[in-house]
Amino acid sequence: MRILIIHNSYYGQGGEDEVAFSEKKMLEHYGHKVRLYSRSNKDFEGYSFFRKIKFFLKDIFWSKEIYQDLKSIIRREEPDIVHFHNTFFMVTSSAYDVCHEKKIPIVQTLHNYRVMCPIGIFYRDGHICENCFSSGMKSCIIHKCWKNSYFKSFLLVRAVVQFKKRKIFKERVSGFICPSSFCKDKYLKYGLSAEKFFVKPNFLYEDPGVSDKNQNYAVYVGALRNHKGVKTLIKAWQMVDKDFSLKVVGDGPLKEELILSSKGIAVQFLGQKTLEETIELIKKANFLIVPSECYETFSRVVMEAYACGVPVIISRLGALEEIVEDGKTGLLFEPGNPKDLAEKVSFLCNNPQIRNQMAQNARKVFQEKYTMEKNYEILMGIYQKSLLTVREANI
Repeated sequence: MRILIIHNSYYGQGGEDEVAFSEKKMLEHYGHKVRLYSRSNKDFEGYSFFRKIKFFLKDIFWSKEIYQDLKSIIRREEPDIVHFHNTFFMVTSSAYDVCHEKKIPIVQTLHNYRVMCPIGIFYRDGHICENCFSSGMKSCIIHKCWKNSYFKSFLLVRAVVQFKKRKIFKERVSGFICPSSFCKDKYLKYGLSAEKFFVKPNFLYEDPGVSDKNQNYAVYVGALRNHKGVKTLIKAWQMVDKDFSLKVVGDGPLKEELILSSKGIAVQFLGQKTLEETIELIKKANFLIVPSECYETFSRVVMEAYACGVPVIISRLGALEEIVEDGKTGLLFEPGNPKDLAEKVSFLCNNPQIRNQMAQNARKVFQEKYTMEKNYEILMGIYQKSLLTVREANI
């Protein structure tokens, strides 16, 4: 099969990028011809002032450059199917148009909730917010949800509203991939056709195996941003035994504030690490902590911990609650509650036998759900159904 993958990276490497690149490697591993068309929001920084203005007034809605690029690629490659990951904000909806015109089936992985919440995470001012979904997207502008700016939030809302008006998801896409049932349920409430939806979790291209050299620490992996719950995590660590350390992997705008607030407690900020370095840190940890306070669509880092045979302490929220079985593969705590989190940390620290059993259970779940072999079967089933849908529509 000939497959075209389309993906737009944000300013920093993230989970969406890992998913797109891993799927490309997986498909090539099984003998498919894969072309990746990628753009990055970093490209925008190289634009002149006047080109930036033109982009936000016109190109963010529909880009002739992207349309022509993809038209040329499709003519050369003749893909059987096109798999979209992210298009925000450089790729634009023009990419869907050229694929639709050529009658090529489109599969879309839903990594976030942007068509319902412009910033994609249902989070504002320290709490879950669904105002844009329930009452219209003016709320995003009123609360300056994008980059704390009325103007930038206005531009973002214009782009999302235009995308929705053009009915891109409702009329262009043959199949939607949701990483979790929670994500699927949210999109069904948005009003998309249920028969187009498939749940396919993320996966690891290579099995990292487990380590028998656990060291006396827990690990957090992720962005240092408010919606990731890192402030709650640092507050919790002020209540944890000083002999047990926390290693923080990642970067973000809260870094300096978090460093200041963690003085005198056992927290190490390690900065950004490669995937390989991160896996090694997870392998040697007693457990991983995911304190998110927003609606995640999945948590790739939980899957990585499972692969390493490492249990997880995670927020009882959205898709996170779905992928961790409380008391078996980890523990759940009330999101935003540092006392509850500290109690869960202390429990796992003081009960090594329970922790070891959770580690075994976590590894078993990885082998059952998150291997490349399992994921490939699911993905090919989605592709085949999407191909059939388009063929029937064209008869």
